[in-house]
Amino acid sequence: MSQGYLISLEGLDGVGKTTQLKRLQDWLEGDTREVLAVREPGGTPLGEALRQLVLHRVDASSALAEFLTFAAARAELMESVVLPALNRGAVVLMDRFIDSSVAYQAFGRGMDRATVMYINQVVTQGRMPDLTIWLRGEPFPTAEADHLEQRDREYFARVDAGYQWLAKEDAKRFVIIDSRQGEDTILQALQTHIESLMRLNKGGE
Repeated sequence: MSQGYLISLEGLDGVGKTTQLKRLQDWLEGDTREVLAVREPGGTPLGEALRQLVLHRVDASSALAEFLTFAAARAELMESVVLPALNRGAVVLMDRFIDSSVAYQAFGRGMDRATVMYINQVVTQGRMPDLTIWLRGEPFPTAEADHLEQRDREYFARVDAGYQWLAKEDAKRFVIIDSRQGEDTILQALQTHIESLMRLNKGGE
């Protein structure tokens, strides 16, 4: 069976993650490989219900409660959707993943980083992305946003610092792309990095 790939796109709302994820899906489906695109939180009935709750209805005063809500959605998504797809050899494209928790809850809201990373390890069953692309723009949302993206600039400066820390700590996994470029330019850069990942892994088989 061919190897599955887990590729995550990270960044603030409005940087174009959703647009590029769809374009990548269309591009990859030109191959015979199965391609699955999912978002966090979401991708399952439980995940979508929690998404509506935490992003649009209720603002958690507790950073831990907010994080555990996302973690519950992630656990359900991984066990019922993502891991089975990877075991089938699919390419799984994720709009946000574990790094969002570190950037938003640990750096943004001040949670203990080790706690966030440990719980992420548990709910993902240890499966890390093969490639993470950070679409980096201005360090604050520029588009119509949910209420989690309506916090002050100091908060988003901390989130941006969190992504910077992640990119430095796991430089082999992280790629940074300027989201202020044209959509086609961004797509070409994404394609280049994904092709490199797949070519590298084929060479090691």
